Amino acid sequence: MCRKTHGTAFATYLGVSRSEFRWISGETSVQSYESSPGHPRPFCPRCGSVVAGPGLPGPLVFMPAGNLDGELRKELDAHTYVGSKAPWFEITDDLPQFDEMPT
Repeated sequence: MCRKTHGTAFATYLGVSRSEFRWISGETSVQSYESSPGHPRPFCPRCGSVVAGPGLPGPLVFMPAGNLDGELRKELDAHTYVGSKAPWFEITDDLPQFDEMPT
């Protein structure tokens, strides 16, 4: 699903604690569609970009790393949803791999 939404081999998301997440602007403009039951896909109606949103219940808000300006001060720490990765993309590092989202 992420490959189709982003049009790429994989999507890079950052998980941020809900208590630490803040919108600077544009929150009221965000729209979403439900790609499958219980899985809203938030997007910007002006440009179509995938954006952060409430998504799955839990302590984190997930946002596409590509939405952020500047340098990320976070290293990649795992590969999730490897069970449905693009068959033509090879993961070549030694980071942990999870077929689904780990608990």
